[in-house]
Amino acid sequence: TQATYVHAEPGVIFIDRVNELNNLAYCEHIHCCNPCGEQMLPDNGDCNLGHVNLAVMVDDPFTTAARFNFRKLERAAAVMVHLLDNVLDATLWPTEEQRQEAMNKRRIGLGFTGLASALQQLGIPYGSEAAVHLTRTIAKTQAVAAYWASMCLAKERGAFPLFDADKFC
Repeated sequence: TQATYVHAEPGVIFIDRVNELNNLAYCEHIHCCNPCGEQMLPDNGDCNLGHVNLAVMVDDPFTTAARFNFRKLERAAAVMVHLLDNVLDATLWPTEEQRQEAMNKRRIGLGFTGLASALQQLGIPYGSEAAVHLTRTIAKTQAVAAYWASMCLAKERGAFPLFDADKFC
């Protein structure tokens, strides 16, 4: 625990909770995560991650008129979902098992970076109540935009092969 604190690692992961909250629990069991703790993975799972840069989402930064541009965030999230999905098709997989796992579930991970910079541009102290509220709003906005983009991709390309609407939803 001391080492994880000193090195800013994710700390303790409760794998039972991970599996309980996994929307793909009907077709996989999570055993571990990638080395940085960002992506929970089943056997042969891939770590296809991308980030939206929040530091470029502030209009009129460092002024009293500074505001976070949620439409820009939604557009960036949609582009990133499309890009990350395309990465799955462009990847030269090391093993057939990894390729099959990726194609069956089309797992992607979309995060964000530049939060502290965006907060500075907005004049909001990091860790303040206002920062926590804005961060939650940003995360929810990005998640909804990513799910929407995923749904649009499914309409265009078809759902991932192991998708089961009753079990997934």
